[in-house]
Amino acid sequence: MRSAPYRGQALACLALSLLGVGLLAVPAGGEGAVLVPISEGHGLSAVDAAGAGLLALAGTWLEVLVVLRLPRLGLSPRVLFGLGLVAGLGVGLVVASVFSGFFWWWAVGAGALGVVLLVLVALITRPYSRRQ
Repeated sequence: MRSAPYRGQALACLALSLLGVGLLAVPAGGEGAVLVPISEGHGLSAVDAAGAGLLALAGTWLEVLVVLRLPRLGLSPRVLFGLGLVAGLGVGLVVASVFSGFFWWWAVGAGALGVVLLVLVALITRPYSRRQ
């Protein structure tokens, strides 16, 4: 059985994701000045940029881990499609909430992305044998 390297890296991705979400959850009063205005009521501050950067780093790292371990995960095409669909829906809702009146839909999108993240971390960190 060999999963320790993946487990440590997946947990690091999870920790970076939680830190990024924590930074994005900082109230507007504590973020500082808006560096890049996006839409009415939304703007990118330095704290937001740091949180988004951590999430992008963790997401990319997790994607690399999934691709490296994909042959051994044994997921059917339907499961892969379903995970991709839920993740895409989550991203779409987050983006739509920024640029339109779907203000609180970001929480649904973030929840969908969180579920996909937890499923992938669980799949990556489960042990496998060399005979598979």
